[in-house]
Amino acid sequence: MMNPSYLMALDAGGSGGHCLLVDVAGGAFTRVFRPWTHPAAPETAGLGTDLDLDAIWTTLAEGARAALERAGATPDQVLAVAATSMRHTTVVLDGDGNALLATPNRDARAAGEAFQLASEHGSLLYARTGQWPSPLATAARLRWLARANPDAWARATTVITLSDWIAYRLCGESGTEPSQAGATLLFDVAHRDWAPDLAEELGIPRRLLPRLRPAGTHLGTVTRAAAELFGLRAGTPVAVGGADTQCAMLGAGAVTPGQVGAIGGTTVPVQLVLDRPVVDPDERLWTGCHVLADRWVLESNAGAMGEALDWFARILHPDAAHPVAHFLAEAGLSEPGAAGILSTLGTGVMNARKLRLPTGTITLSHLSTAHDPHRRSHLERAVVDGMAYAVRANLEQLRDVAATQSSPATFSLGGGMSRSAVFAQVLSDVLGVPVEVGATPESTALGAALCAGVAVGVFADLAEGAQRFRGQARAVLPDKQRARAYDEFYGGWQQLRAAGADAETLASQLILPSALKAMSASAARSRPALRPRILVTADMDDDGLAALRALGDAEYASFRTAMRLLTGPSLVEALAGVQVFITEVDVVDADAIRQLPELRVVAACRGNAVNVDLAACTAFGIPVLYAPGRNADAVADLTVAFLLMLARRLPTASAFLHQPGIAAGDMGRMGQAFAGLQGRELWHKTIGLVGFGAVGRAVTRRLRAFGARVLVFDPYVDAEQIVLADAEPASLDELLENSEFVSLHAAVSEQSRGMIGAAALARMRPGSCLVNTARAALVDEAALADALRSGHLGGAALDVFSVEPPGSDHPLLALDNVIATPHVGGNTIDVAAHQGRIIAADLRRLLVGEAPLHVLNPETLHSFDWSAPRPTPEPDVLERLARQPGPAVSDLQLDRGAALCSPNQRPPQRHWRRAPRCRPRCATACGAS
Repeated sequence: MMNPSYLMALDAGGSGGHCLLVDVAGGAFTRVFRPWTHPAAPETAGLGTDLDLDAIWTTLAEGARAALERAGATPDQVLAVAATSMRHTTVVLDGDGNALLATPNRDARAAGEAFQLASEHGSLLYARTGQWPSPLATAARLRWLARANPDAWARATTVITLSDWIAYRLCGESGTEPSQAGATLLFDVAHRDWAPDLAEELGIPRRLLPRLRPAGTHLGTVTRAAAELFGLRAGTPVAVGGADTQCAMLGAGAVTPGQVGAIGGTTVPVQLVLDRPVVDPDERLWTGCHVLADRWVLESNAGAMGEALDWFARILHPDAAHPVAHFLAEAGLSEPGAAGILSTLGTGVMNARKLRLPTGTITLSHLSTAHDPHRRSHLERAVVDGMAYAVRANLEQLRDVAATQSSPATFSLGGGMSRSAVFAQVLSDVLGVPVEVGATPESTALGAALCAGVAVGVFADLAEGAQRFRGQARAVLPDKQRARAYDEFYGGWQQLRAAGADAETLASQLILPSALKAMSASAARSRPALRPRILVTADMDDDGLAALRALGDAEYASFRTAMRLLTGPSLVEALAGVQVFITEVDVVDADAIRQLPELRVVAACRGNAVNVDLAACTAFGIPVLYAPGRNADAVADLTVAFLLMLARRLPTASAFLHQPGIAAGDMGRMGQAFAGLQGRELWHKTIGLVGFGAVGRAVTRRLRAFGARVLVFDPYVDAEQIVLADAEPASLDELLENSEFVSLHAAVSEQSRGMIGAAALARMRPGSCLVNTARAALVDEAALADALRSGHLGGAALDVFSVEPPGSDHPLLALDNVIATPHVGGNTIDVAAHQGRIIAADLRRLLVGEAPLHVLNPETLHSFDWSAPRPTPEPDVLERLARQPGPAVSDLQLDRGAALCSPNQRPPQRHWRRAPRCRPRCATACGAS
């Protein structure tokens, strides 16, 4: 059997990068996606957005390596690679290939220049380029650069798009192609060539316009440096790719004149394939070049459906693993017409001359679905129906301009929304024609892969490549009855949209100040100004390390792998020249801090940084970040496991089958099991949680799925916060007296030590069970053993003991109604992922000038400066620090002799300041250790 050969596509989108490997012979796809974000551009009044080209390059490389590994492919098996990206990106390079300006398609810093172009040259530019001037056009951005940064403008030698830049980095050859160039406002769409006279008229030098090359042609070969980074073979051919929507149309098989399709992504462009350029006499639409050399496209746009869908789905299904997929699937439970609900959310009918802030409405009467158990699915169906109506409205606009009388035979659908069978079916019913769903939702990347294939002779031309994979598409046929119903509903939707046009315009104007405020706030959070040197000795997963390495030069040496605890001289040696130290167990004391003048930030990957001298860090002006709740999910999982084991008597049930003398098929013994091992469900049981911090909240989220009632006692948490978590606030007495299971999630203080003693145990319901995954010091172990032996309590599950590990002769371990584990609650490999995510996010906030969310000494932030000299404590302060007890490796050491949360270690949460309200017997905390 021959080894497969692959074509690789790199797709740089708005939210991240895809790498697609296409098996040439078998037609199988291997896809890897890696997310990214685009930083706000400083000094652009909130309108500007930059491309982080370094992050994009390394992210695409990581995706390529992961795709090769997932496919089991070697570098030699990759025949060629091509890149595609969103249109309306601008990358301006100097003579050395350095980027002077790099913007994504959302960048609107050139709004003023665009309005001027529209006013002075709008109709001329539209007639020649097929594009009405907008802030997204490269011509407008170049004029902005000339005005805002004359020095950079003088050094500019070429302007390309993001996909062109990716290809340039791969092979060292620069250029662009017509589908991308057609969106620059500098391109003659009819002649498929640059318009140097227009460029001269706009003050843009001809030298900036790069060489044009057709999509699917050979550009160069992968350099040695790029090959090493991407896991490719040096010399692998690099092909010219194209613009995202046109590549997606190619991947969806829409290459013949008259074919029409939509690409359901962030927005939903609708394109009609033409054999000649057609421009809209009303200047509402875009005319562009297809990636095929003799094809053009006429384009309308149905609105920012993907964004709106994601926004609404996350509101309705915040806990769903895939909110959009859940939303669309549930919409399928409704009916055409959505029980009378109408929606324009996320929809639009394109008018390039009148771009405005996207708004939308949902029109309903609660009376129409007041007693309908499916009213949420009707709401979702209304949104889906409205989006399908918008596609139809834009298709009709295209047909009117192109003077196409007949309906298309089929409609191609690609992009992320093509994953939804519900959306595809609704769209087919609304359009009344079969909808062809592409071979892969990654139709954009597939189109780029086809370009790569043509460049190396796998396909004779792009049309042949498209036809090869069109055979893998599936057709969704319209239902005649539903189609007739949708014709009527569509007419009503159009009437509603027309009647509400003035209201939509007003809404856009009213919302604009808030939108600009949000954009300005985003602009204030610009990219970090420096890259600190970071040492990480705490456990960290790959994603956490990647996030840290995006912020600085991070060295990773896990204490578990190195089997090393840094303290004293070894700590000082390891941290020489380090600005950020991320630790879990290393002891950071005042003397070490004094010897490390470059140390700026300490991050403790634990909920209570007992290993860091907080007072010393504060004196030296060093913020101490921490990771509350890093093990909350782990401990919550164990807690629920304990509850289930107690409720279903699993230890006893397991031991039953291990008893000697049980014969196979002995129904008498099975009868004994049936009679003696009957358990309880958590459904409708009352479970009391003492303490409502990170672990308590995580336990509550899990218990909701079991249908349990949750009572909470925590005097430091507002009752409203407990109610918002779908639990009920209660006093400690109420909780103990009414709960069938009591679970402890409080920290230890002088007030809470021993809070579950003989008196509290006596108040618990007969037969109830106690779970403790928090701290042993909360419970009087002798009193608990008495309550279990007497039968007052039905069982207990304990992960913590006053001395760890407890001896095998411990009284509690002798009881058969006790489940015991050796403090494993927070001991999961996933804790590394949680703490990495928390610390990396707060470090980024600190680097861009924001306040971290989790900092133990916020008073240091007022004068914190990455570059200024650190504060130097007075001699008397240093002497006082030297006399204080030093930090400890483990908080268990503190449990035995002092309160866990001593005054200089308490997390700075607002509820600590409300301590006087605490009952004498309890002082619970919010954070997990």
